Amino acid sequence: MLGRTVRIGAERGRPVTDRDGPPVVITSHPSALLRLRGRGGYDEAFEALVADLRTAAGLVSA
Repeated sequence: MLGRTVRIGAERGRPVTDRDGPPVVITSHPSALLRLRGRGGYDEAFEALVADLRTAAGLVSA
């Protein structure tokens, strides 16, 4: 989609604007959260996804 390799851990949560078209926000796939349910790290991963979605929403409303 971006035309390049993406490292989710390094680029997650920040708007990517180095391409034609609107900015995009890289985040973890929601199914990754489902696999963490009942395990350590779920709460942090959920909060990170919510923060990413808020960032994306802010770009749409800007």
